[in-house]
Amino acid sequence: MEEAAARERKRPREGDAAPSAAAAAGAGKAQYVYLPVADALKAPGARVFLFAAVSEIGAAVRSRGTDFTLTLRVADQSRPAGISVTFFADNVALLPCVKASGDVISLHNVVITMHGEFFVTFNKKFSSFALFEGKMRTWLAYNPPGLKDLELQLRSLKSDTTFDLVCKVLHVYENNGEWIFYVWDGTDTPAAEFQAILDAEAVESSPLHLEGVPLPREVLCTMPCVGTVLRVFTNRMYDSRIANQVHRQPMASLPGASNIADVEYEAAGYTTLMESLTHEQVTHKFKTLVRVVAAYPCRASELRLLLTGSYCLRLTLEDPTARIHAYVHKDDGAKFFGGFLTAEALIKKMNKLLGIPEEDEEGTPLTRNPPWIWCCVKSYRLDKNDPWGSRRYRIFGTEIRD
Repeated sequence: MEEAAARERKRPREGDAAPSAAAAAGAGKAQYVYLPVADALKAPGARVFLFAAVSEIGAAVRSRGTDFTLTLRVADQSRPAGISVTFFADNVALLPCVKASGDVISLHNVVITMHGEFFVTFNKKFSSFALFEGKMRTWLAYNPPGLKDLELQLRSLKSDTTFDLVCKVLHVYENNGEWIFYVWDGTDTPAAEFQAILDAEAVESSPLHLEGVPLPREVLCTMPCVGTVLRVFTNRMYDSRIANQVHRQPMASLPGASNIADVEYEAAGYTTLMESLTHEQVTHKFKTLVRVVAAYPCRASELRLLLTGSYCLRLTLEDPTARIHAYVHKDDGAKFFGGFLTAEALIKKMNKLLGIPEEDEEGTPLTRNPPWIWCCVKSYRLDKNDPWGSRRYRIFGTEIRD
């Protein structure tokens, strides 16, 4: 099997870019050295060679320029958490086409860059790559990215240990306010050892169902006949978050939301987007804590027309529960941006809202992280004959600070 795996690693997929032939031209003498990922991070700005497994696969998108870009996360034994690799190409066909996590990629002449965290940049002018099909490497299977010393299958279950479980939820049952999850992953839990009992009568009277009541037959018939179905019991900590106004806010926004926006209704309670979507009334007002993940239009010339009452601005709002479109109507444009601003000032505020960082000497970072902001939103309908289908959202009473 090791020989087969070695042959598999040496055979690039048809159509994938190949590394330089310099390694083969030296009559067995290596022309480059692959560094462990952890060691490569010690040389920011340098060109390095990496050989790692792909742990996460992104989608190819058009960059802010004319190129297409793709981000992968790769990992090796020295850094199981992995590192992001960003590729650029003139067309999508020149980007890596990874079929599955666990495939191996070799990276030649890539640059270690630092923007908040380390990542690898693939320069289309001098970098190259090769992809190799393969099963998950042994170290990746037993040390999955982001998980350390955690058992992942029921067959490895141990008493009095904390672990993460990747499984299928077959059934959920509520018993006296306690939720019971019936989960299964196709494996058998270890055979239990019982306390030695000399009383034969006590052994004969062991109960068939240790906790709770047995499931009805119609539910049992949906269960798999092979492998252990494990019951997972939960506490009521979920209710405690629902009951606490502060804890209901997005966890990523704590300990406090960004202060780039002012709202008129400071004293109003917090409402999630899902609470609004499921509200019993079509039209209502609420205050929410969200991120602005997209905007249309966002060019300076069109934003200037918004201030004069000629345009509406559509923002895409997101919180952990949902994502909606909300409009800044033309009558509210000047209020939202804090006055009649210059084109430069408008773009600066919009970039701040969208989490677009300012350019530095190394260029604009490839990622953005929109801040959490408070805003007031109200729903309305376009068609009284179809109130739910024509419902829209409008931002009001909100001003973006300088």
